[in-house]
Parts: sequence; C-alpha cells; structure tokens
Amino acid sequence: MKKHLLSVVVASCICVNMSFADSKGNGFFLGVDFGGSVGALTNTGLTISGNAGQGGVPAKETMQVNAGFGLNLRIGGQRYFDRENGMRYYLSIGGVFGAPSYAFGDLKVSGITMIGDINMDFLHDFTSTESQRVGIYVGMGAGYMTTLYPGGSALTIQNMNIPTFSGVTIGLNFGVRTLVARHHQFEFSTKSVVTHSKATENIIGFQVFLGANYSYLF
Repeated sequence: MKKHLLSVVVASCICVNMSFADSKGNGFFLGVDFGGSVGALTNTGLTISGNAGQGGVPAKETMQVNAGFGLNLRIGGQRYFDRENGMRYYLSIGGVFGAPSYAFGDLKVSGITMIGDINMDFLHDFTSTESQRVGIYVGMGAGYMTTLYPGGSALTIQNMNIPTFSGVTIGLNFGVRTLVARHHQFEFSTKSVVTHSKATENIIGFQVFLGANYSYLF
C-alpha cells in the first residue's frame, strides 16, 4: 500500500513538472523542514485489563505531552493558475526525535515519532516579480504516524510492554513563504496533525510542528 502510494505521488509530481515547469513559479521541488515539535496523547480509552490495581491505567492521567526535534523531507510539484494564486501537491516524510514523557508509562529509551503524509496547499502571493515572490500558504494533509523505540525497547505500562503507537492522521498546514532567484524557496511553517492511534486500545492525540523549510524549485 505504502509503495503504491509513493509511486502515485512521484508520478504525479513528474507529470506536474513536465507540464508546467516552463511557467514562472511552477515546477517540481525538493525540500527539507527542520524545527521543533510538541504533541500529546490521551489514554482515556487505553485499558490493558481490569482497573488500575489489576494492570489498567489510572484514569487521572488522561493527557500526556511529548516534545522533540523535528526533521522532514518534501517532494512534490506546484502550479499557479494566475499571477498570484496556485496549488501544490507533495509527499512529506519525517520524524520527531526526542524523549516523549508519557507519564502513564515508563519510557525505557527515547522514542522516534515518524509521520508520512500527502499534502495539498493553496498558495497566495502578496507580491511577485519575475525572480521573487512573497506570500502565504494554507492546506491540509492525511497520512500515517507511528512511534518507534530503537534497540527493541518499548513503552512499559503497568509492567506490560507497548512496542509502538501507530495510527492514521489528518492535519492542517500554514506558513509564510518567499521565492528568491526563481529557484530558492524559504518558508516559516506550522503543521498540526490529529491522530487516531492504536496501542492496546484506541488513543487520540495530536502533534504540532513549528519550523523552517528550504526547497529547491526545478
């Protein structure tokens, strides 16, 4: 499924590039995001068995926060309909590296939260010349998120190992952007995703990324 999804996105990006690369502000791009991330999970529906005394999770610990360093890669294409407005479509794959502090369990090692999603953003430029553009973007994305524990370690809840949190995501994108010398695109961005994850039971959570992006527009 994931391989087919990646193939479709890459093929679409190539088609966008071939069709629109000659127009100003249009083309195929590769980019990298870096910054920070904060997120949380609620364990309202997380019950391993019985009550707290029998191995369940205390009800008072309903929301736990994590934080870390975020790094993402982007690959996609963009096209303008007119001088100021356009759309872009891209695949984003990245991770949050840090030490999640989920207090409803004992974390043996730092976790890595990986997110892969397909995004669609609307572009609007306030100013534009042949070589430079300044504007904003707003969009949405959907994909998959999972938290991994390197070295085979896991999150331990009431003496029971939970190897991973995984689930689907849906999110919003927003940021300011500028294109310099036709090819160099810089952004300050935020990406907010909500996830419906699965450990032993359903878990609802969110992750917010704040950072900067550099993309090269071909």
